[in-house]
Amino acid sequence: MQPLQCSKCSAQVLVAKNSWEHTSIQWDEAARALCHEIDSDVPDDGRLGAPNRGCHALNACIVDAAVRGDIDVTDTDPVPTPIVLD
Repeated sequence: MQPLQCSKCSAQVLVAKNSWEHTSIQWDEAARALCHEIDSDVPDDGRLGAPNRGCHALNACIVDAAVRGDIDVTDTDPVPTPIVLD
């Protein structure tokens, strides 16, 4: 995992970009305290008291870092689109 700092709130997390479609993020208490989205009062799925599953600003930072080459992408091949037979 590689450290990455969010450009919006400065939260620092550890990131593993396994493919363009799969990202693992490790949050610690300090990062959660800085992030404006991860523990907001409005959860992603609408369940009262449920934490948000992610941060849109951090996700954008991760993609930008991967495109620049600052974060390694382990498998750069895209996930194949399944063929649907009618």
